[in-house]
Order: sequence, then C-alpha cells, then structure tokens
Amino acid sequence: MALSHLNFVKEKRQAVRVGNLTIVALPDQDALMAHKHQYIQRGYKVSETPHFVVCRDQSLSRTYLFHTFQQMNVDADLICYVEQELSSLDIVSSERQFGAALFAVMASTFPEPRHQPAIWQRFCLNTLIRLREETETPSLSVPTVSYIAPFGAIYRRIFELSPGPKHLDVGCSFGFLPVLLAERSGTSDVIACDNNPDAVMFSKNLASAVQTHHTTFQLRDVLSADFPALGYFDTVTAIHLLEHLSEQELPIALMHLLQVTVRRLLIAVPYEETIQPLYGHRQTFTRDKLDHWGKWCIEQSGNHGHHWCEDVMGGLLVVERDAVES
Repeated sequence: MALSHLNFVKEKRQAVRVGNLTIVALPDQDALMAHKHQYIQRGYKVSETPHFVVCRDQSLSRTYLFHTFQQMNVDADLICYVEQELSSLDIVSSERQFGAALFAVMASTFPEPRHQPAIWQRFCLNTLIRLREETETPSLSVPTVSYIAPFGAIYRRIFELSPGPKHLDVGCSFGFLPVLLAERSGTSDVIACDNNPDAVMFSKNLASAVQTHHTTFQLRDVLSADFPALGYFDTVTAIHLLEHLSEQELPIALMHLLQVTVRRLLIAVPYEETIQPLYGHRQTFTRDKLDHWGKWCIEQSGNHGHHWCEDVMGGLLVVERDAVES
C-alpha cells in the first residue's frame, strides 16, 4: 500500500495538467501496464489505444492519460495520434482542446521547469530529421496513421516542380518546407510567411538551430490587401493552407497568390469527406473542386498559362504562368 502511494506521488510531480486531464510520461511499457492495473484496482474506468492508456474515475470528473513517448520520439506524427485516438475517447472535441492536449503530451516528456520554446524546438527538430529521411529515401509503404510520411511525399513533388531561385512559401506553419528547400538549394532565396506569430517564431528558431541560411520568415496574412507587396517569386507554394479559409475568402487568397507568382503556383490540399474541425479546417476539397479553382486561376491570369491536378497524398494543383519544363 505504501509503495502504491509513493508511485502515485511521484507520478503527480511529473504530471502535466490541462483542465481535468492529467498527463504522465512513463519510461516503458512495463510501467504503463503497472499503472493501468493500479488504476483498475482503484475503480477507474480504463481505455487503451495504440499509444495511450486513459483512466477515468467513476464520476468522470478526473482523467489520467499515460503514455511512453520520450523526447527523442516526440514529432509531428503525434498530431495524428492525439487527433485520432483521443478524439475517439471524447478527450478532445475542439481545436483548442486538441492543441492543448498535443502540447501537454509533448511537455510531459520534459522535466520541470518546462520551457515552452525548448519543447517546441525539440518537436520541430525531431520532425525535420524524419522529413529529411522521407524526402531522401521514401518509405516503401505509407503508414495508415502518419503526418510525416504524407508530407514527405508532398515535399518531394514540390522539389521536382519548383523552378527558379526565388521561392515563397505561404502558411509556413513550423517552417519545415522552407528549411528543406534552403538546405537543398544552398543558394536560392526562400521567403516564408504565416499569419500566426507563434508559427513564425517556431520557424525562425528551427532555421537558426540547424543553421539554415537564405531563409527569411515574415508575419503576413494572405488575405491582407498588402500581401502582394512581398514581391515576385519564381515559385509560390501554399501547402495545406486553403482548407483553413472560408469559401468567401478563397478567391481573395488565390488572387493574392497569383499576384506574387511569376512562374509556378503549387497548392496542396487534403481530400476529406467531412470538415476536420480539430485541425481548424473550414472547408473540404475534392479533385473536381481543386480543378475548378485551377481553371479560375487561369481565367484570372487572362488565360495565359495552364494548370493541372495531381494526386499526391490528397490534391496538388499546379498553376503554370509560363512554359517551364518539369
């Protein structure tokens, strides 16, 4: 009885709390199973997923989430695990809850005092390492639950389709694509932007940590009237950006993207049957819808150029402003 009490106290010291959710990182599967049986004996309702053990008290007012992630394997695939596994258990049901739970799982792998920028930087560095591997040596089969493998496939195709020395990435998020582009080119100028100050900070920190040069990150909103003042670029990319906009905002964003594109505009979107609110999505795309907006882009360009759609982990729209050999 005393040993159980000591384990419980130790666990509480290492815990990260989000509302009535308490998250604890355990060293291995043996510890995970020990905690599972301990909470069963206490009368908790226990549920298991591939990566988590969830224990709820009888009143459902307290929930404990146990896992075995460590700092070395906290990366962007965790996004999928939290979204799919914890939403199925009704632990996350909104974009805000999803973001809080994702960060809390990452934070639980760090000792106190926890430093938020250091936690995000470890997440970004781990993800970048795996994305490098995916773009250089792709997996023979794409995992059914993964964030990294699909984006690795998208980035590989982006590398093949990006002409010219000047590149703009819009909605850069954590900065993975701009950093990888700068690493591959060595001399090309890459500018990236996002309307989220945290995303710009994460991207800058990542580029600094890996000593990536020729990359500039700016706080910009693709819907703002001053967006075209960024200048002109041979290649402009917008990777999983448009699904975060409303139908009314879409023409504004596309027009602004066209105005800064000299040669190619590359747009990637997921194909979804229903809107995914946990990721902040506001609309869905199909191949027909993507093709419609490709035609719209060419019409807005005075019918100069052409477009096509490819299936790359969803949809990839290529808007060609000038004749460029791929």
